[in-house]
Amino acid sequence: MGARFAIIFAAAHRPLFLAGILNFALLIIWWTAALFDIYIWPIGMASGDVPGSLQHAPVMLFLMVPSFFFGFLLTVFPRWIGYPDLGPRQYVPIGCAFIIASILAWFALIGGDALLLAIALSVAGFGWITALWHMAVLLNAERRDRKGPTWHGWSAFAALCFGLAGLGFSVRFLVTLDGQAYLIANSLGTFGFLLSVFFTVAHRMIPFFAGNVVQDYVAWRPYWVLALLWILLIAHLLFQVSGQNSLQFVSAFALSALTAVMLWRWWPRHKAPGLFMVLIWGFAWAPIGFALIGAESFAEFAGFGLSLGRAPLHALYIGMAGSLVIAMVTRVTLGHSGRPLAMNRTAWLAFWGIQLSAIARIIAGARGEHGHWLVLAGVIWILLVTPWTLRQAGIYLSRRADGKAG
Repeated sequence: MGARFAIIFAAAHRPLFLAGILNFALLIIWWTAALFDIYIWPIGMASGDVPGSLQHAPVMLFLMVPSFFFGFLLTVFPRWIGYPDLGPRQYVPIGCAFIIASILAWFALIGGDALLLAIALSVAGFGWITALWHMAVLLNAERRDRKGPTWHGWSAFAALCFGLAGLGFSVRFLVTLDGQAYLIANSLGTFGFLLSVFFTVAHRMIPFFAGNVVQDYVAWRPYWVLALLWILLIAHLLFQVSGQNSLQFVSAFALSALTAVMLWRWWPRHKAPGLFMVLIWGFAWAPIGFALIGAESFAEFAGFGLSLGRAPLHALYIGMAGSLVIAMVTRVTLGHSGRPLAMNRTAWLAFWGIQLSAIARIIAGARGEHGHWLVLAGVIWILLVTPWTLRQAGIYLSRRADGKAG
């Protein structure tokens, strides 16, 4: 038992990626079962004061996704700023918090217990605050030593603060059933947190990765792009929480255009390995998702009907975020476990499974949240992504292949 614990906590990313990977499979299995129970055949899924459809977003945004984010950021954040890696005394409590929170959340969802789910998110919040504290210490040290500022570090830190606020509103919703809290939580979680972290990491890491694997690649990551992304995301967030849906096309079309430019500038002009191209192909969902949001909003503004349901958001959630999780987690896991940096069969299966699941989910939204298409999106995810999650989990439970520490 002690040896297994030592392996899981041998590096900052291991326990957090393990929690994220298990949630990547188990939460989708729960959600697909809930959809099957509603639309296909009753199977006796537990229900409480809060329906599963309103528990789905909180656990995805504030439990599954941050496990991956913190696993990655606690590994690279000190290096971005130029300081030594975090030690076990710093990252172990964070990893434990997200593992415990995940276990509590699984029991809460199976039992239909919204209060227990609120407790689970609060436990994750402890890990979240602890991680933010360590990041703040590093940023303060950078300021004190006059080494910065490292704008990617500050951008990631700001996004995580938005996410913590969103988590707080989610807990409030689960305890009080305050609908406005639910809206604010999801808006903060999506546009202040999830997209902001992905765009920050992509802005820093995609040009960096390309420079290592693409011949004659010229890195492009001007800071004005990062600043403009933040301005547009905050504008969209404000439109959403204020109920100005018919004006969201302004920020959405601007974000679609900007991310399309980023995609064009990052696209390799020479042959690139699959492990890099999945980052590019996954990011391609960003302009698509924002274009769909903009089209629906402009239709409302112009006075003609176009209802896409939650298809536009899931182009970003499943298409972009899901793809980038597969790409980044695969790369980090292989690189930090002494394995060759190449897409294996389960990684390719998972990546293309995410594309098919995203397409099915978009069709479901465009057809009025059609139940059969919703279930199909979940089934595709379970069948094609689960083998990858099992392979990844096995790596986190094993020593490095090269015998090194970490």
